[in-house]
Amino acid sequence: MSTLDKVKQLIPIQFKYKQDKDQLVRAGFSAQQVQQLFPDAVTTDNGKLYIKVDVLQRYINQAYEELLRKN
Repeated sequence: MSTLDKVKQLIPIQFKYKQDKDQLVRAGFSAQQVQQLFPDAVTTDNGKLYIKVDVLQRYINQAYEELLRKN
């Protein structure tokens, strides 16, 4: 499966951080979903999953380049 195909499977979500006093609505991706598609783009700390944004960004850039080559 190409990187573009994997990136297209990511489903954006909206969420609020429990510790955020203002309870701002944020947008992003679920670390669990990212981990299934790009395991090296997720790390664990104290049992919590975190997305390595720099690694995920490289995959998104690669998918973008694949898209450009198709068109």
